[in-house]
Amino acid sequence: MLDRLSGYSLTERALMAAFAASAALLAGAHLFEKVGGFVPCILCLDQREAHWTALAVAAAGLLAARIFKSRLGAAAAVGAAALVYAVSAGLAFYHTGVEYGFWPGPAICSGGADVGGIDDILGSLDKKTDAPSCEDAQWRLLGVSMAGYNLLASAGLFALTLFAALTETRRVKRIRQGAPENRAG
Repeated sequence: MLDRLSGYSLTERALMAAFAASAALLAGAHLFEKVGGFVPCILCLDQREAHWTALAVAAAGLLAARIFKSRLGAAAAVGAAALVYAVSAGLAFYHTGVEYGFWPGPAICSGGADVGGIDDILGSLDKKTDAPSCEDAQWRLLGVSMAGYNLLASAGLFALTLFAALTETRRVKRIRQGAPENRAG
């Protein structure tokens, strides 16, 4: 398995890891919802959107690298993935803080009231909904909620993709300065 990965650049390997990790996190979240019966709160759904975005960015970067042979496209994608994972980690950090009572969640996360009709959509943003409260973690393992695990995963993926983006940036800078290219990274 590792022999097969040695033919890919660090950027491509980071994009593969990002794609696989976001796909696994999304699959797990959907399994908890569909099989386990856990209803996601509004902040949970926001965190999923970040991983859908990361999945698309990683796929685009892999296509750029493998199909179009564009290292620049892959480098841009891994940099964009780092930004997406920074946002994902921020959303998860916020949600985890809400669950532990460090700060209040948005009013829409409180659960329990009618949102209203289409005519009152802007006003309804401050009203409660029937979605579960963002303050109540429906599941924990070793005292850590799903939002907490998403924080850990997103922070790790941010570090990985940022490292790959910075490494690729240094490689391009060396090439522009006339240094020979090292194919190891």
